[in-house]
Amino acid sequence: MRRAALALCLLAALVTAPEAARAQRDEPGVTGTDRAAALDATRANAPRVIPVALAGPVDPALYRVGPGDQFVIQLRGPVTRTMPMEVDPEGMLLIPEVGPVHVSGSTLALARKDVVSRVRGQFRNVEVDLQLVRPRSFRVALVGQVREPGTVTVNATMRVGDLIEPGMLLEGASRRRIALRHLDGTREECDLARLWQAGDAVRNPLLRDGDVVEVPSATEFVVAQGAVARPGRYELSPSDHASTLLRLAGDPLPSALVDELLILRFDGTAEIETLHVNVEDVYSGRNDPSLGDGDHLYLYFLPRYRLQHEAHIVGEVQRPGAYPITEGATRLSQLVRSASGFLPGADLTSIHVRRRTAPGAEKDAELDRLLRLSRSELTASEYEVLRTRLASQREEYRVHWSSVLRDTSRDLLLRDGDVVQIDRLVLSIRVDGEVRRPGIVNFVPGTSVEDYVRTAGGYTSRAWHGKVRVTRAVTGQTLLARNVRSLDPGDFVWVPEKPDVTVWEQAGRVLSSLAQIATVVIAIRSVR
Repeated sequence: MRRAALALCLLAALVTAPEAARAQRDEPGVTGTDRAAALDATRANAPRVIPVALAGPVDPALYRVGPGDQFVIQLRGPVTRTMPMEVDPEGMLLIPEVGPVHVSGSTLALARKDVVSRVRGQFRNVEVDLQLVRPRSFRVALVGQVREPGTVTVNATMRVGDLIEPGMLLEGASRRRIALRHLDGTREECDLARLWQAGDAVRNPLLRDGDVVEVPSATEFVVAQGAVARPGRYELSPSDHASTLLRLAGDPLPSALVDELLILRFDGTAEIETLHVNVEDVYSGRNDPSLGDGDHLYLYFLPRYRLQHEAHIVGEVQRPGAYPITEGATRLSQLVRSASGFLPGADLTSIHVRRRTAPGAEKDAELDRLLRLSRSELTASEYEVLRTRLASQREEYRVHWSSVLRDTSRDLLLRDGDVVQIDRLVLSIRVDGEVRRPGIVNFVPGTSVEDYVRTAGGYTSRAWHGKVRVTRAVTGQTLLARNVRSLDPGDFVWVPEKPDVTVWEQAGRVLSSLAQIATVVIAIRSVR
């Protein structure tokens, strides 16, 4: 009887305020402004909720309550009331008319069930609800292979992946065997690589009060190569299977040959075991082999998957650009026709075809050695070898269009990546060096090198007449002028400077010659 009387008194006290508010609302002379002011006053007395960044709704089955969590108990029905409260340092919720309720360590779902059950025992026919309005903050320790070990402030909704960012880890730190040690002695493992690279948050546990997060060094690895999005070496986790490594490596590419996945694994320390599986069986779980330290996974490419070759034509053509070709079948003339032919000003005597070096071509060790030597360090034979090998590696060709029209065997077969360049015809000859008026002169068919030099003002007093050179526009070769019968448009004439010879150098040459003659004479006398 005493408990019933106490409950009735409490119920009457709780009902008094709402009844008074209703009476004021129904009382004549009370305006809407008065009611709005009263509502504002009620809101001002409500608990202040500080927003916390959340990745999503809190899961009551996983969230563990602790000191500092802020709650609201709401009563609805004959009794309407909102009671803000906070879990005290001892893990208790102090509920008016009910008393302390221990909630620390319980999940939010269990704490809600316990609190609602106790409050309902005091207020019949009243709906009761417990709501979490602000998660608590607490400190955890971060140790191991991290740049700044120490304690960090987190909130109760954060997981290990929220605490650790990639830039916080040292080189060689594990991302897949991060240990989370709780105060109750239990331990969980976190796999951040699966979270960051595959979006798998299964092994990304929630943090608790006083946790220690330990980042060890990575010691075991597996390798994925071939037709995967991110080939390379990956840290091994104890529960890894072939499907795990494929997901970490970005999954197979569309060009992957999924019928055969090759796995090389070590049996013991040296013996290698070969295993062939189907990628679909791996993902479905029908045949998803486990992996061990040092295992290699190879996924092959489909041969010539959507391979399209193309060549570029630029310069004096109607429609320059890239055009599809078939290697071993498309010729230079077909590419020119695809570009709608030449422009009127095209130089058809020197069509340039530049070919890129094939990927994976072997390096010439002898050529590298010769290139490191200066001209004075090269013997005559080495210099000729150097010139020969440089010429053989130069992937550039010059084609005379008239020869292509006369002889189809000169119609070059194109390769993928070839660039065909047609320059504008230049009806001029360039003369430079030791001439009085160096520059460009008009091309006149049948004119000799000496005539062009005279047109450029003639030789200077420093000119070396016997060493005049001509660089061919068509072939790029440099020849002595005396070996050139006629010039072509665009050729370059170079008149070098005569070297200076001092009196001492001339005397040295004379003495050297006399010494050689004396040596020969002595040798002849000794033979007699």
